[in-house]
Amino acid sequence: MDELKQLRDIFSRNAERTLFIDARDQEEMTYGQFLDNSLKLANFLQEKGLGPGDPVVFSMDNCWELAAWYLACMHLGALIVPINPALHPNDFRRILESNRPGLAFIAPEVRARVDEVFQEQTSVEVICLEAQVDPAGQKTRDLINFDFHRELGRLTPLDAPFALADEASVLIRTYTSGTTSSPKGVDILYGGLLGNGLAFCRRLGLGRDSRFYNVLPMTYLGGFYNLMLIPILAEGSVVLDAPLGGASLYGFWANVEDFKINTLWFTATMLSLLMSLPDDEDLSFLRDQVKIGLCGMAPLPVEIKKRFERRFGFNLYENYALSETTFLTTNYPGLPYKDGSSGPPLDGVAVEIVDRERRPLPTGREGEIRIRTPYLMKGYSGAADSDEANLTEDGFLTGDLGYLDGDGELFVTGRIKDVIIRGGINISPLGIEEILYEHEAVEETAVLGLPHPIYGEEVAAVVKVRPAFKDQVTDEDLKALVAERIAHFQRPKQIYFIDEMPKGVTGKINKNLLRRLLVEKTDPLSG
Repeated sequence: MDELKQLRDIFSRNAERTLFIDARDQEEMTYGQFLDNSLKLANFLQEKGLGPGDPVVFSMDNCWELAAWYLACMHLGALIVPINPALHPNDFRRILESNRPGLAFIAPEVRARVDEVFQEQTSVEVICLEAQVDPAGQKTRDLINFDFHRELGRLTPLDAPFALADEASVLIRTYTSGTTSSPKGVDILYGGLLGNGLAFCRRLGLGRDSRFYNVLPMTYLGGFYNLMLIPILAEGSVVLDAPLGGASLYGFWANVEDFKINTLWFTATMLSLLMSLPDDEDLSFLRDQVKIGLCGMAPLPVEIKKRFERRFGFNLYENYALSETTFLTTNYPGLPYKDGSSGPPLDGVAVEIVDRERRPLPTGREGEIRIRTPYLMKGYSGAADSDEANLTEDGFLTGDLGYLDGDGELFVTGRIKDVIIRGGINISPLGIEEILYEHEAVEETAVLGLPHPIYGEEVAAVVKVRPAFKDQVTDEDLKALVAERIAHFQRPKQIYFIDEMPKGVTGKINKNLLRRLLVEKTDPLSG
């Protein structure tokens, strides 16, 4: 059975069941209502002359309206091009120039910030709309030129869902960092994304009783795929909310309880944020309510995982995925957990470890992770030659380091580009970070190499201390902890403290920026 037919069947047999619940106004929408609305919007897009392969840009915060636009594009086989609203105007400019879209759907606050960029792109029709649960402020209300609900009232739905989509066509072009400072587009196919999502749901046992909580930006692959499309493929439901942070952080667990959410998806940064909350709330309900806690998108330090599980009372299941490949491996209920494991590969996925000459390495040996998967992207858009070189006849070179154990489980140990080479010897930052996380005062840490006149690079660490331990831990305390565990040449010679870690739009610590700050000896670092 083809993946698009399975998607049609999912909507057909779940028409009366709840799909979306908005945490901000408690409004609910069934599969049938959502499908009908998306088919009406597909009609609107078709009236604008859009069809298969045509790029459509989106930049707005989480809302069901954005999800409906995404599905409308899928009905027509159009190319979804999301831009995270937090990106710099220069990134908007590059993405628009690269794609030359005819339509761009943006929120008023986004238009106010980057309107000059859109005015430069005279071929783009900008449709500015406000979401029902996120009214525009007075400063930007005059920018709105689309009445969403009035348009829904006048449109008739297309006859058939996903009629113009093709499994060999590109569904979404998602932008991520390349080897240069400019974002590169990753072109992900309909068949690849749907097939991978269905395989992931089977492995984890996700199904009709799974209720997800979407607090990742839906203009980022994690919010679009992990927490919009996968809940649909699981035939479950999803509670929509703003991305986690600020005031929403303090209502997170209350919403989990109130909306009976039982399937949670975290990044390592989200775990750290939730761990930073005061431990004065009765969260005993989590032990029985939460069935699946998932974590991916970056290696999860073992100590952070254990600390989180002890405090909140449910297990976290790590996975390994890339934008280019989608999910590759995952832990799952019933599989005995091994510290640091990302689990075995999904069905149809082959993982091997290779040396610098791309020769396969035996079990237990660390090297670069190479992948062969039926879910591989079609290719890059606007990538550097060094990125394209990762696509080889023998598989996709991930740029990640790791090893396989005797049971075929994958252990990711770091990024090749993050490896510190001190005096010709390779040092893994991840292993040192794991040790620093064992100290109860450490909330976040990043280990990196700094230029050294003799060794080439020297090991340094940057640490953010948990609020309760502010001014109670010194660099010597942390150096003593590390000294107990690893050789002298591997230890950080300098440990710097920072109030906030610089991060990219996906929530990952920006080591390149940290390195520049350290080299230039600029604040806010002190050591």
